[in-house]
Amino acid sequence: MAKVPCPSCGRLVDKLIEGLCEDCYIERHPLVEYREGEILRCKYCGAVFLKGKWMRGRGDQVFLKILSEKGKVVGKVEQIDARDFTDYAELFLTLHGSPHPEIPPRTLKYNIRIPFKLDICNVCMEKLSKREVAVLQIRASPRPLDAEFKKKILHIVEQELLKLKSKKIGFVSSIKEAASGIDIYTTSANLARHLARVIHETWPSYAMETAKVVGIRDGKKVYHMTYLVRLFTYRVGDLIIVGGSEKVVTELNNKYIGVRDVQSGGYEQIPISDFVHKTVLYKGS
Repeated sequence: MAKVPCPSCGRLVDKLIEGLCEDCYIERHPLVEYREGEILRCKYCGAVFLKGKWMRGRGDQVFLKILSEKGKVVGKVEQIDARDFTDYAELFLTLHGSPHPEIPPRTLKYNIRIPFKLDICNVCMEKLSKREVAVLQIRASPRPLDAEFKKKILHIVEQELLKLKSKKIGFVSSIKEAASGIDIYTTSANLARHLARVIHETWPSYAMETAKVVGIRDGKKVYHMTYLVRLFTYRVGDLIIVGGSEKVVTELNNKYIGVRDVQSGGYEQIPISDFVHKTVLYKGS
């Protein structure tokens, strides 16, 4: 039998499938596709919004449902592995099937990316409507928090909420801009304390907590907790005055700030707590 060239790849084959060789046809007609834009996803519980309602379930089942509703799946899904991130999921699928009756079924592998747009589902919204019981106050000195720094803080908060979504530790009910920082209100003191610890361990800072009695419930005092994280936004090269001596900042971490005396050249490590309890004057950079 005379062979015919594939108009796409040029290979000689016994027959063409709708004008293409089998390999080119398979490449142009995948067994699985995602055809839509962003899918709404709850930032707290991970539910996705499909066909007018919020859907929950095991990860691979949800992803297959998304592909079925917003794309196509042909043949049998033999394996699905997912890398689930905040704003998208990357799927690695193995399917067995055929895109055309004249092509024998075979096993094929695909990589699919599903983008998400974060929102809040109705269940989590109802939980968030509860009265907040704690607030995390993030303040900064000597420099105020700029837009980029605030973005980094809120990214950490978002990541921690995703990590904790199965632990039922509480919710963030609101986030408000303050004159020199951010206020994060939560429905759980444990959540506010956890977020304070993570932020405190990330940047040079000082953390403290206070409690205020706001009422009595079932014979027990009800407290509103405040967690304060004071971020120190010094930079290498900044000049400060400590104990009457002018010093230049040489290094920073979440335990101490290293400085060198301008006059003597002597080096010392000033504990972060000293920047709260002792007088430190900021002269600039």
